[in-house]
Amino acid sequence: MSESSALRWLRAPRLAEDTLPMEQRMVACRRCGRSVEVSLSPMRPPAFLRIEDQVECPEVQERGTGKDQGGLLLMMCGALEQSLDAEWEAAEAEAAPAPEPPPFVAPTPSYAAPELLDALQDRWDDGHSDDRKSAPPAGWLQSLRARSAGLRRGMVRAVVAVSVLGVVFLGGVLLPLREIKLLIQSPPGSLAGSSSAQRDALVAPSTSPHRILLESAAPSPGPRPAPSSFVPPRPATGAEAASQPAEPAAAPRPAPEPQPKLRVPELVTIAGGSFSMGGDDDSEQPAHQVSIKPFSLGKHPVTVGEWKSCVSAASCPDIAIGGDDRPVVNVSYDDAQAYLAWLSRATGRTFRLPTEAEWEYAARAGQRTRYWWGDRMRQGMASCKGCDGDAELDLPPKIATTQVNPFGLYDMGGGVGQWVADSWHKNYKGAPVDGSAWIEDGSYARVIRSGSWKNGASEARAGSRDRYDGRIRHPTLGFRVASSP
Repeated sequence: MSESSALRWLRAPRLAEDTLPMEQRMVACRRCGRSVEVSLSPMRPPAFLRIEDQVECPEVQERGTGKDQGGLLLMMCGALEQSLDAEWEAAEAEAAPAPEPPPFVAPTPSYAAPELLDALQDRWDDGHSDDRKSAPPAGWLQSLRARSAGLRRGMVRAVVAVSVLGVVFLGGVLLPLREIKLLIQSPPGSLAGSSSAQRDALVAPSTSPHRILLESAAPSPGPRPAPSSFVPPRPATGAEAASQPAEPAAAPRPAPEPQPKLRVPELVTIAGGSFSMGGDDDSEQPAHQVSIKPFSLGKHPVTVGEWKSCVSAASCPDIAIGGDDRPVVNVSYDDAQAYLAWLSRATGRTFRLPTEAEWEYAARAGQRTRYWWGDRMRQGMASCKGCDGDAELDLPPKIATTQVNPFGLYDMGGGVGQWVADSWHKNYKGAPVDGSAWIEDGSYARVIRSGSWKNGASEARAGSRDRYDGRIRHPTLGFRVASSP
C-alpha cells in the first residue's frame, strides 16, 4: 500500500454507527416451538423484531407486566438465546480457518460489521493493480455474539459504578457539609461546651473527607486552594429560628479531678559519730559502743497527708484517720515497707526504716542522760501518759507540738510508737557495733521505739525498746523514714 493510499484511507469519513447493518433471521424457539423473527446487530444484543412476538412469548408473560413492561420491550427470552447459541456454534464450525493464510487486511475496530470490513478493504486496495477482493471474515457471527455479551456486561458494570459513586457522594460530601453547617451556625464558644467525642470528630487530625473539608476553609500560609462551590447557609431569621426544633445542648464535660501533690517527708541530716548504746532495762543491756555513719532521718513521723499520697497511687492501704498534720497510725511493719518502696519509686531516692542503733543515736542527740534534756521527764517535752494530759485522746497529737531536740527532730520519745528495721532480740549480746540492722531470718517480731501518747514516761526514754508482730497493725504504731547518702 502506497503512502498516498494510506493517507486517503485515514482522511476518509468513517461510517456512523447508525449505518451498520442489522440482520433479520427466523429462529426456532426451543420452548414453545414457534419460529420467531429476531434482529441481530453489532451494537445491540439480539432482540424480538416485532412486539407481537414478544407479547405472545410464554417467558415474557411469566415475567409480568405493569410498571416494568417498558423494560421488557423487544428483549429476547432465554429459549431463543439457546437457539441462537446452537446456530452460532454451527456457524463457528463452518468458519474453520482455511489452510491458506488469510489476505492482509488493515487493522479495524473490533466492533466493525462485515460491510465495513469490505469498505475498508476496498480503500486499502485502491491504487493497486491486483483484483483481490476481501471477503468478510467467516467468524463474524462469533464476533457478534461476543460483542452482545460484552455489551450486557458493560451495562451491568455501569449500573454498579453509578451506585458506588452515589454512596461515596452521600458519605463523603453530604455528611461533611452538615458538620460545616453546624460549625457555622453554632455561636462562638459553643465548641468549648461540647462533648469530647464531638470536639474530637471536628478538630482531631484525620485524613477523612470531613477533615479535608474543614482544612479547606482554614487559612493557610501556602498556596490558596481552588474556589469551592460550597456556599455557607445564611443565618436563620427570627421566624425561621422559632420554627426550627432546638438542638439539645451537649452535657458539660466534668473537670478532671486534681491529682494529689506528692508529699515527701522532710529529712534532717545527721552527722556520724559514736555513742554508748543501752539503758536501764535488762533488754537494754549490755551497754556497748556503736559507730554511726552519716544518714538522714525524718524530721517527724510520717503524717496522714504524706500517707495519702501513697494511697492515691494505689500502693498503700487506705487506713489513715485524722487530719493531714497528725502522725499516721495503725500501720504494720509490712505497711511501712510498702510505703517506703513506693516513695523510693516516686522520688528516685532510696528510703528505708532507721536501724535501732541509728534511732537511739538520734534520740540521745549527743547526751548520755535518759532523755535528751536530762534524767527526769518535764512537762511539754514529750507526748506521753502523765506528761502533757493528752493520753485520753483517741488520736495522737499533731506533729511538732513538743520541743525539738538538738538534732532538729520532733517526737523522739512519746507521740507514736515507731517501727525500726531490726528484728527483736531479748538483749544486746552479739549486737552489731557498726550501726547496721540486726536481722534474724524467719522472725516476725520487730523492734518498737519511742513509746506513744498512751504509754508512760518510762517508755519515752531514749534507750527504751519494745517489740510487736510486724504483720499486725496497732492503733498506736507509726514510723519515720531514713535514707543513706
